[in-house]
Parts: sequence; C-alpha cells; structure tokens
Amino acid sequence: MHRALILILAAAFLFSPPASALYVEVPDYHSGIASAGVKDAINGRYGDVIFATDSGISVHAENGTWYSVNARHPKETAYGLLAPLENMVTAVALDAKGHLWIGYPNGLQIGDGKGYRAIQDLDFLKNLNVNCIERWGDEMWIATGRAGLHCCHDDDWTWYKPAGPEGLGCHTVVSMAVDAASDALVIGSENEGIRVLRNRTGEVRFERVTYRDDTLRGVSEVRVDPFGGVYLFNRTMVLHYAPDTGVTEVLGAGDLSAFPVTINDVAATPEGMLYIASDNGIYGWNSSAVALHITSGDGIRANVVKKLFVDGDGRCWFVVAGNVGYIPPRTERATLDLSAVPVPTPDATETPLPPAPVETPEESAGLFDGVWAFFEGLIGAASVG
Repeated sequence: MHRALILILAAAFLFSPPASALYVEVPDYHSGIASAGVKDAINGRYGDVIFATDSGISVHAENGTWYSVNARHPKETAYGLLAPLENMVTAVALDAKGHLWIGYPNGLQIGDGKGYRAIQDLDFLKNLNVNCIERWGDEMWIATGRAGLHCCHDDDWTWYKPAGPEGLGCHTVVSMAVDAASDALVIGSENEGIRVLRNRTGEVRFERVTYRDDTLRGVSEVRVDPFGGVYLFNRTMVLHYAPDTGVTEVLGAGDLSAFPVTINDVAATPEGMLYIASDNGIYGWNSSAVALHITSGDGIRANVVKKLFVDGDGRCWFVVAGNVGYIPPRTERATLDLSAVPVPTPDATETPLPPAPVETPEESAGLFDGVWAFFEGLIGAASVG
C-alpha cells in the first residue's frame, strides 16, 4: 500500500443508514459532497474548492468542512445568496471580479457578490445547454450545445458560430484552457479537433492545431500545464501543446501498462507530476516513466477513475463510482490515513431529470448554423421542467 497517500473519501456505503432510512426527506448537505456525480471543479476565492455535481454545488471550505446548495435547498454562501436553477450543474467558473458563474442544461447564472441573475434568453446564448465555461482575462467564454462559443466582456455578448468567418469550425466545444505562458485560449471540440485563439484584442481568428499533419479530430480534451502550455488527450494518448512550439507526444496508453488501459482524465501538479485517471486506477507520470500507480487496493475503492482536479493546495482530487477523495501533495513523511465523508442518500421525492436532447447529424455551414442553434436552444429550454 502506498505510504505517501492521505485519502479523504466521500464513501456513501461506509456511512449507509439503516435500511428503513435509506431514503430521507432532507439529506444532510453539510457533512459531505452532494454527489459523486462531479461534472466540474474549480479553486474558489477563499481557499475553498467548488464542485459542480448532478445534485447541486458542493464547496469544500479551507477549514475542511463542506456545504452544498441545490434547487431544493438554496443557501446564503460566501458567493452570495444562491438558489440554483436546477440540481444538475454542468460547469462553474469565477470571473475576474471573483463572482461565480454557474452553467446548467437550461441556462446560466451569473453572480454579483449578493445574488444571481439567470441567463435563459436565446438573445444571449444560442443554446441554453452549457458545456463548459472558461475565464480569459476579463472575458468569460461559454460553450453551449452544438452552438459553438459565446464571449461575455463587460456584459457585451458575442456569438462565434461554428461556420462563422472567425474560423472556429467547431459545433460542440467540450473543454477549454488558458495557456498562461502565451496568454492563448485553447479549445477542444467533440469531433472537430483543437483550436487556439492567440489574441484577446483586435481581430478574432481561431487557428487549427495540428500534429504531424494530423488535424487531431479524435482529440477533444484540454487541461492546463502549470509549467506552460496545455495537455491534450483522448482515451489512448496524451499530447502537450504550446503555441510557440507546437504539439509533442507525452505518452500513450501502452506506456502506462502492458495490459490495455483507457485514459479518462489528466491533471498536472505544481511539483511536475502528471496524474492520469484510467480504468485501472491512477498513474503518476514523472515526464519519462510511471512513478506511481494507485488502485482500489490502495484505498480509492474502485479502479475506474472518472475525473481528476488539482486544487490550489496541490491536492489531486479524484472521482470514482460513489466516492470522491484526494491525493495530498507528496511529502517524505506522509502516511496512509483513510477517513471518510459521506455522500448524502438521494431524496426519494426528487423529481427525475428530463432525458438529454437527442443529437442530430452535423449541421451545414453558413446561415443554417444560426437557425439550428436557435431551434435547438428552444428545444433545450422546453425540455427542462
């Protein structure tokens, strides 16, 4: 067992109530994360970590305590009085003023330090299903549905449609990251490759990122590298991209194990370790080889690891089925010390979420992009509650 781990596990089955109390009227949203269905995570402005989950927003405070907020349980928070639009939260981000932006399948909420205003108007978002949000300087970039990208600067909204003159060329943007070294926005799409936007001022022009004449159509995910550049990955490989030097290969799935493994997520630490979430646990890559391999036998409860996130304190949070925990910054004297925080039992009276909208074939270029985005937005808005 790896002695260099301290894992704080949100394990529902470790704190299961008696069978007669499996479904309670009001779950306890004060002692743990609301759900292990984590969709996004960010560093907060108060030393906290904010999680977007399928059961609301959960905050791990600097002092180690938890609180959660969802549509059924609004709350006064450090980020203002928050009453989420619905329980399913797809994305969270902080703007340049430290205000919280929250994405849902049916719109967006923007905080002002006291309360929140809802953006559910197709004049602002051409599709209401928020995929991801990224702050770039004093701008907020929002990807929605298959409608490309939106940018908000000082409450001035601009839509970059997939087939627009700026060259975005992507319908479904699923990930974004800012390379702080070059101040460039790198964009990952579902099946149309990677784009980079180098300038926040002047003419907007998206550039296609290629690797050895490959347009990277099979690579969709982008993550920050604290040493400059970004990581690009899919289920079989991890690449590194910097606008000045281009794309280089980091590793393939075969470098992790002699047996086939699937890469689900990556996260880089300030110490230079690259963690890789896989269906065979968590691998630690030290730039040339596997330096660490953590599996269910080491206390993470399951081998299929879905997501990773490195917070401001250097902890690497991980998500497995029914559990959320973290690997602390590596130190010489750290020892294995397992303690659990429960995931609340689902509310038996909770209204089921509507099914996700059915995707349609790729739209034609030009004017049809705007028409399709408009009608898809109407469908998305109508399908929620």
